[in-house]
Amino acid sequence: MMEHFADALNALSAGESFHLSWAEVLSGDGFDNDARRRFLLVQPVLDVKDLQPARKSILAVRRIVNELGLTAASGVHVRITGDVALSYEEMEVVRNQAAMAGLASLALVGAILFAALRSVRLVFSVLLTLVIGLIYTAGFTAVAVGRLNLISVSFAVLFIGLGVDFGIHLSLRYRELMSQGLAHTSALCGAARDIGGSLVLCAATTAIGFFAFVPTDFVGVAELGLISGAGMFISLFCTVTILPALMSLSPVHPRPSPARAVNWSATGFAKLPLRNPRAVRASAIVLGVAAIVLLPDARFDNNPLHVRDPASESVRTFQDLIESGGGVPYSVNAVAPNLKAAESIAARLRELDEVGRVVTVSDFIPTDQETKLGIIEDVAMFIAPPPGRDGVTRVATPAQQVAAFEHLEAQLGRLVDQQPAGEVAESATRLRKALKSYRAHLRAIADPAAALAQLESSLIGSLPEQLRILEAALGAGRVTLENLPDALLERMVTAGGGVRIQIFPREELNDQASMAAFVDAVRTVTPEIAGSAAEIVESGRAVVSALRQALLSALVVITLFLLLLWRRIDDTALVLVPLALAAIFTVATAVLLDIPFNFADVIVLPLLLGIGVDSGIHLVHRARAAGTEGRDLLGTSTARAVVFSALTTIASFGTMGLATHLGLATLGRLLTIGVAFTALCNLILLPALIALRSTRAAGVREARRLA
Repeated sequence: MMEHFADALNALSAGESFHLSWAEVLSGDGFDNDARRRFLLVQPVLDVKDLQPARKSILAVRRIVNELGLTAASGVHVRITGDVALSYEEMEVVRNQAAMAGLASLALVGAILFAALRSVRLVFSVLLTLVIGLIYTAGFTAVAVGRLNLISVSFAVLFIGLGVDFGIHLSLRYRELMSQGLAHTSALCGAARDIGGSLVLCAATTAIGFFAFVPTDFVGVAELGLISGAGMFISLFCTVTILPALMSLSPVHPRPSPARAVNWSATGFAKLPLRNPRAVRASAIVLGVAAIVLLPDARFDNNPLHVRDPASESVRTFQDLIESGGGVPYSVNAVAPNLKAAESIAARLRELDEVGRVVTVSDFIPTDQETKLGIIEDVAMFIAPPPGRDGVTRVATPAQQVAAFEHLEAQLGRLVDQQPAGEVAESATRLRKALKSYRAHLRAIADPAAALAQLESSLIGSLPEQLRILEAALGAGRVTLENLPDALLERMVTAGGGVRIQIFPREELNDQASMAAFVDAVRTVTPEIAGSAAEIVESGRAVVSALRQALLSALVVITLFLLLLWRRIDDTALVLVPLALAAIFTVATAVLLDIPFNFADVIVLPLLLGIGVDSGIHLVHRARAAGTEGRDLLGTSTARAVVFSALTTIASFGTMGLATHLGLATLGRLLTIGVAFTALCNLILLPALIALRSTRAAGVREARRLA
């Protein structure tokens, strides 16, 4: 006590603030920040008609906090977390960053379009067509789905990155024909005739990649699959109707290709697959095998906290609670029909190695109540009643207070004289010096009464409240189920008599394996459970199952689709082999860069199947139509369109890679990596395979001729 008083006097003499916590004094120990922390459990009223159902509730909490002055300036930090707050802040972050990514991707796509088309008119026509298609897709979303979720909100970026491909292929073929001297109408009709079939094929295959998620149990990607799959057909419709109309309103004047344009067919890159097809094939096999070795290390992170923005308040608070041991966020709950059954289940659960603590309503009833109540009664006899209980408030004058200081200073001097050594004497000496200094401070200031009032508030401002708390504690009586607080009973007992069982893990569930082990162990005792840990484990398993189902479905449907249309196994294989290699490279790179698959980026592989197949279809279609069998394939407008389509897609998805929301960021990064590998495999491996097929076919024909 003397140390506390000395600290207060010295601080106020120096013009600093000081507050003596009587909770610390009564406990006998100092409080750290965790001990000072208090929790309020708030049940929000959710407005399900709002995109952000918890918005009004959370804003109301923040308003009340500000009205009460519970701010950092007053030394108090109020932070909000929990499932509702996490979802609210995540949706705010995703919505804002998805919108920014959409605008940034539109700007980058426009710049790349200009580099590809070299015509402001064409760029404007393609971008306007893209925006109109995006509006149509948003309208379809409102009618068919009616809402956006944390994953489907990224449909705009996906639409821009993929929908622009149709316009690029049509426009580049149109420019190519215009450079050959054709008039506008002839060039436009010729472009539509040459690549119209491949555009329809690409729209269908890309849509299949999205639609493959619709039948899955993962609602988030199922809705994205429906929206984006329909968006591909909307984009195709706009490309073959609105884009030609805009191009006809302001046609490009016929002119030959500029001399400064890159001669794609003359570059070493274009000649590499044709000059060394066997070396390209061998290199692809070696690199593919090396990448396959890394595939078992690919992992799925089922913790939804790891896809959110780590800088948001709710996430930082949640992590702080975990690290400080202030709460066990990952637990499960079960419901028993009555208290007896709940106690029986709880006893069996406590025997499990994975379970650390089990709580039922019975655990809120103290044991050995007779002994404890006797101790409380004994303590109450020695505690004086709080001051002012007779209703009279006694206020000392400043002169009386100063006199009390002088008296205390004298008593401290006697104490030091009686016990000149030891901790008590040291504290008494320090307090005596502080009193003397403070009395000098009072004589030097103009308003000593105000200073004394400040000292009183600093020293005993919280004492009356602590005494009231102590008095209430000493008035405790027998605790039974019937007199437990209503708020507690509402959380632990249902209206029909069912009893809640809260089950907490023995250790921190920092990884997927330990969380799954905990949930599975609890299910051996009580199969029907709910709660954060069970939700994370089950949703993770559902997502992995959805990924496998979607990937297999997309692969089978796309393969059958191409076989039915082309009726050639070799052409279908030419499209799928580079795509499979690109997928393997993507997963291997994710392993090397430690990018896990999660709830947000799980759509990457099926999506890459739908996206990547487009480039292969265009190249194989061009090779078949021109009869080139790979000769000069990379010198065509189709190859240029594949390159610029990849660049626009990378630019569009790359904007998501810069998001602070980790789910959007990993989705953007993996898509960027996957599209880059897909373009490389289609531009290097695919022409080499076509050239090898041509050489083999020529050899067969020669052998037949000689025979």
